[in-house]
Amino acid sequence: MITLGASAAFGVMAVILARGWINDAIRDEYSRRSENVEPVTQVSTHMNLQQVLVVTADVNFGDVLTPDLLKTVDFPSDALPIGTYETMNNLFVDPSTPTVVLRSMARNEPVLDYKISGPGARGSLSALISEGMRAVSIRVTDVSGVSGFVMPGDYVDVLYTRDEESRRNGNNLQSDILLQNVKVLGIDQDLNDMSDVPVVVRTVTIEVANVDAQKLHLAEDAGKLSLTLRRAGDTSVDKNQTVEQKSILGAPQKVVRYVAPRRVAAKPVEKTESRHAEVTVIRGETRNEVKVIKDPDTVQETAQNSDLAGG
Repeated sequence: MITLGASAAFGVMAVILARGWINDAIRDEYSRRSENVEPVTQVSTHMNLQQVLVVTADVNFGDVLTPDLLKTVDFPSDALPIGTYETMNNLFVDPSTPTVVLRSMARNEPVLDYKISGPGARGSLSALISEGMRAVSIRVTDVSGVSGFVMPGDYVDVLYTRDEESRRNGNNLQSDILLQNVKVLGIDQDLNDMSDVPVVVRTVTIEVANVDAQKLHLAEDAGKLSLTLRRAGDTSVDKNQTVEQKSILGAPQKVVRYVAPRRVAAKPVEKTESRHAEVTVIRGETRNEVKVIKDPDTVQETAQNSDLAGG
């Protein structure tokens, strides 16, 4: 019992001593490494900083911007985006009127003036129109509107189809590319450029110049308008070519018909008078043909005698 107790006491003492030694070794190693670490360079207090409002969460089109979704952060003045807001008072001029998000913003992204409806204003299409441009709506169907796959923010071409001979009871349909690379602002009353679900709509609102808006209204009354969806990033402008109804199947081909050859009456061959005359000589039951030389003066007489002899 005495030996067992002494062994237990020595074991506890060994654990305590080992623990102390390990702690001292760790403390020394940490002290040496701390001495080798270079001091962190302090941020210069002379940098020009400016407070900027940023969103504290992701916001999407149509969301109402409220103070609890905003905070102020320091931003370098030389890298400050154009159109930022410094304080809540600059953004919310009239707290009774909501400020609506027009462009989606991610968390900690600065609030810019073109991404919202504006201080004290309501969300409207007018904030999305580029300078010098106009918004015009055209009627479409499920076919002419590309089955609803046209979304706000896409770019399309506008086709114009009409009948050039309708006043003369004709049927000569023609199609032209009226406008190219036109931006779509909205479909029906949806202006959200983050939509990704195809929807069959009745109207599409596009951004065009003023004179192009006049062309669209005239073309809509005179013919039919259709849209063709462009590939993302395609800004090429093709040469306009008028396509007519008669050219749908290509150039008309010549019909080759079989014509029987005309029969031409053969000209009568003039018989040239031969210098010889055939004479039939009959001896009993034997009949022979003999040629004799004609005398120019007695040709007619020889011919008559030959006919008599043949009879």
